[in-house]
Amino acid sequence: MNKSEAIAIANASLQEQRLNEANTQFSQIVNYAGVEGWWLNIPLPNFRRENHFLICSEKARVIRHLMIKSQQILSPATKFRVKNGIADIFIPAANPKKLVDQLEGGSKYSFTKHIVDEHRF
Repeated sequence: MNKSEAIAIANASLQEQRLNEANTQFSQIVNYAGVEGWWLNIPLPNFRRENHFLICSEKARVIRHLMIKSQQILSPATKFRVKNGIADIFIPAANPKKLVDQLEGGSKYSFTKHIVDEHRF
């Protein structure tokens, strides 16, 4: 699965061409320090606009679609670990219903309120 394929699946499920290469980030499960999960790297200025995230689990054959609306997260630098102006976020995949950033230096921010849909493939 790659970003273009995930966008096509999400747009077909939504029945509209809402997601594109510019407004969407894609992440597959990776292993970080012995924990499987998804990395999101969001430049701080991006929090001023709508962002879509497709986090994919090929094993479960599901793409979780998250959306952060413009200005929905105020002061992101206080909520996430920031390096070089980019919020580094790691969400463990062990409990996909509890999408919480687990990186040291962050505030354990929960992304569950940002779930738009789950797209099966």
